[in-house]
Amino acid sequence: MDVKTQIKNQIQETLKEKFDYEIGVDEIRLERPQNEEHGDWSSNIAMQLTKELKKSPKEIAEKIIEELDLEGEIEVSIAEPGFINFKLPGRIYTENLGKILEEKELYGNNTRLSGKRIMVEFAHPNPFKSFHIGHLRNIILGESIVRMLESQNADVIRVNYQGDVGMHIAKNLWAFMDIDPKDYPKTADEKTKLLGELYAKGATAFEEDEKARAEIKEINRKIYTKEDPGINQLWELGKTWSLEKFHEIYERVYTTFEREYFESETLDLIDKPIEKAKEKRILKESDGALIFNGEEYGLDIRVFVNSQGLPTYEGKELGLAVLKNREYGIVDLHIHNVAVEQKSFFAVTFKVKELLWPEEFKNRQYHNAYEFVGLKKGKMSSRKGNVVLGNDILNIAHERIGEIIKDREEIDGKEETAEIVGVGAIKWSFLKISPFKYLAFDLEESVNFEGDSGPYIQYTYARAASILREGGNNEKAGKVEFDAAKYTQKLSAEEEKLLKWLERFPEVVEAASKEYMPNYIATYLFELSQKFNSFYKNNIVLKENEKEIRNFRLALVKATSLVLKRGLDLMGIKTVEKM
Repeated sequence: MDVKTQIKNQIQETLKEKFDYEIGVDEIRLERPQNEEHGDWSSNIAMQLTKELKKSPKEIAEKIIEELDLEGEIEVSIAEPGFINFKLPGRIYTENLGKILEEKELYGNNTRLSGKRIMVEFAHPNPFKSFHIGHLRNIILGESIVRMLESQNADVIRVNYQGDVGMHIAKNLWAFMDIDPKDYPKTADEKTKLLGELYAKGATAFEEDEKARAEIKEINRKIYTKEDPGINQLWELGKTWSLEKFHEIYERVYTTFEREYFESETLDLIDKPIEKAKEKRILKESDGALIFNGEEYGLDIRVFVNSQGLPTYEGKELGLAVLKNREYGIVDLHIHNVAVEQKSFFAVTFKVKELLWPEEFKNRQYHNAYEFVGLKKGKMSSRKGNVVLGNDILNIAHERIGEIIKDREEIDGKEETAEIVGVGAIKWSFLKISPFKYLAFDLEESVNFEGDSGPYIQYTYARAASILREGGNNEKAGKVEFDAAKYTQKLSAEEEKLLKWLERFPEVVEAASKEYMPNYIATYLFELSQKFNSFYKNNIVLKENEKEIRNFRLALVKATSLVLKRGLDLMGIKTVEKM
């Protein structure tokens, strides 16, 4: 039994025996005090029960402390107005150090989601349009969510849903038809650049030219009917160009998908659920269209089939549901990682799917509605063609890091290092704040080697790796000899703080996975890096003469490196051994 559970069980038993009050263990909260000097755990149970027990918080707290029968050397104290603080003995943390060295990259994992199948749908770039900074936030966040869920032993299905039919395609093809095939570009970058320019041209024409608007609408109709071989050929070509570039980006950010769905795949699967929804009066006719009257459920009114008889995004979502169920069956949870602007869309489509297929979808859908991303300066607009491209951001980060490390002789493979650190810098800057807050991206801040940045964390890992290469006391570089059960030396202040912070890692990972908030891990790793650097500055490691102390400190370095690497991996960030 872990110490936290032991404390909660003791409080539960004391309340039952001395106050004749029964409470569930889960209702007893133990939290980390903001001030580490106040102890390792704190409970507000005394304030929580003041009304029920008709006693002051301090009186309740004192009675609980009197009756606690905790094993070991746990120190218990009271802080105003009735907090019960617990300070654990150092041996618990040295024992945990041994656990980290034993579990290695598995430290922090648990089995909370064992047996659960979770489908995470993320990325969502649309062919014929650019992979912009918004898609970059989506894929970086989605990848981290997948990894966090996998750390909880979930069976995660990675999928991507991309819009390859619709007006944005028609606008693009309208302009594409004017390009002579002999002028088609050769490289993936040139192809996607051209597609972005064509979309901007078509979008502008659609707004400003009535004749062009009619032509684009007709192209859109033919995309659905597939009756025009020329349009079909251009559609296939543009889609191929887009996916070629998208897959380059996926590889750069270490993302793979088990299945990539496309809107065009859903078209033949929409009619049956639409008819079923009409029969059940879930969808109703209105001005020639089929709508869902969400007002009956406190939701918006949304169109599923327009007056031209074409399915909208909402209608295609029903076809996608049929396709997913056909291929994967019932899953425990569908997570849709899509920006906050689609809250209404998902609230409505979730409700319609729930009404159509309650067994498959009721209480099994979640919209991870993250906030927008933009630049600290300037605006973005794909219609005007000046969208901030995700690939450009990655390229510039690579270049900036390359400039910083170009004269560092100890680094082998500077290009590979610049790529890993550059991608990590962007990912860190996207993940270090809550996904549910607006992200004002600053590239120069992201590549800084100091402060709350990816390069700072990666450099801290590389420093730990360097210490282990030099000080490993086994023929296998970096391996250290340490027996936690036999270590009895008094801990320095920095050692104690670092040990205690390392012990927190599993609970941080669990909280981050429950709330889909990798920023919890980022905050933890930044603090870990600071504590580690303070420890190394104030404690002799490599030149320590006392073998037992030296081995212990090397074990601390090793454990820190393991947790840093694991934490970064959960954020989808790689490490380098030398910086």
